[in-house]
Amino acid sequence: MNLLYPKSFLRLILIGFGLVSLPLIFALANATFNVQKLVEQSERAVHQATLIARTSREILETLTNMERALRQHLVVKDKVLLDDYKRMHGEFVQAARDYAELPLEGGSRDILFSAMLREQRLLSVLDAGIASSEADKSVQEFSRIAVQVRSVLATNSKLIDGEVESLRDTAQNAKSTLIWQLLLALIITVLIAWWFRRQISQQLHLVDRAIRAIGRADYSDGATVAGPQDMAYLGRRLDWLRHRLAELEEQKNRFLRHVSHDLKTPLTSIREGAQLLSEGVPGVLNDQQKAIVDILVQNSRRLQKMIEELLNYQQVGFAVNNIDPQPVALDVVCVQVLRTHRLVAAARNIRFERKLEPVMVEGDAEKLRVIIDNLITNALKFSPREGVVRIELSKNGEDAVLEVIDEGPGVNKDERDRIFEPFFRGTRTQRGAVKGSGLGLAIAKECVLAHRGRIESVHEEGHGGYFRVSLPRKWERNKD
Repeated sequence: MNLLYPKSFLRLILIGFGLVSLPLIFALANATFNVQKLVEQSERAVHQATLIARTSREILETLTNMERALRQHLVVKDKVLLDDYKRMHGEFVQAARDYAELPLEGGSRDILFSAMLREQRLLSVLDAGIASSEADKSVQEFSRIAVQVRSVLATNSKLIDGEVESLRDTAQNAKSTLIWQLLLALIITVLIAWWFRRQISQQLHLVDRAIRAIGRADYSDGATVAGPQDMAYLGRRLDWLRHRLAELEEQKNRFLRHVSHDLKTPLTSIREGAQLLSEGVPGVLNDQQKAIVDILVQNSRRLQKMIEELLNYQQVGFAVNNIDPQPVALDVVCVQVLRTHRLVAAARNIRFERKLEPVMVEGDAEKLRVIIDNLITNALKFSPREGVVRIELSKNGEDAVLEVIDEGPGVNKDERDRIFEPFFRGTRTQRGAVKGSGLGLAIAKECVLAHRGRIESVHEEGHGGYFRVSLPRKWERNKD
């Protein structure tokens, strides 16, 4: 298939531009040809009309002068007048011959030659001399010749009107032809442009799909791009990038597994030793020793929790693209999670206020539990003693909306977009609170995005931390 494409994407665009331009160029060339043909025909018609008009005027003027000279000669018998007649006879013959060379209508040429022959015989009679009694006959004969010639001129003067009408018809036909050719050229141009747009958009779609797959950390499918050599080369580079990112992802996951395993083994020994000291197995501890042991126990638990969150974040990264959606009662999950935090809340006199509307969603129950658990854990961490944590669940159109609100310091307005980044911890913290790893909200966001939902930190006056999660209640299986 690549053999059908040019070597470069730019050349493909140039070829497409050339093919799109061909119908328009053809229409322009044809229009130029028709206009040139029309111009030539109009020039020919104007030239013929000019010749007909000029020659007809010369013949009519000569006939008029000849008739005047003939009448005067027959009356006064002056040889000078006869000479003038003979001179005008020559002009008449020359003009008539010029007129006969024009494209005359029907038998007009024969009639004209017949009139010229009769006028020649009349001239011979005049040269021989005629009696006074024959003068009227000569004048009548010349009048009949003049009428015959004028009839020929009148008949053929209609050629001008015919040429004009023919020129008008030709112009109208050329106009209609040009309009149809232009419409056809436009249709062909649009079809060619659509076909090239489809070819180019298909190649760009392949590139976009490969980039989106890489962006989703989906390295299973190869990035294959067909088309010109530079586009195919881009596809190969994307496929190389896919392999490279897959290798880096595997190296990262292997590193995290090894580090977590290497950290948990000595940490377990530290926790067990600290627990034995706290229980007084080696012997009774004094107050100062107990305080030190309590610090060891507390920080070992904190370190273990951070390692577990790191592992959970890694596992979420593996699982977000492999969700098997099932019907889940989201309000029931909220109640279950609140029960697990009941003792922690009671230890700090924190009260839960819940307003849970029964909502069914399609999703992964464990991932949904992680979302709710991390949000409530975050709220408890930053809530003051004897504070209130509100949990509200409702329906909003096609979405389920979960809101978790605490009375802590809240999120800085400038940090609301970064609060969901891995390992980011806000600048506002509750006094005395233990700093976390910065992975809880990042894990919650990954799980929300895996369900095609959205999570945001809402800023409202008079509230502390305010997090809102919107999840579609129906799973869109055909969505990328």
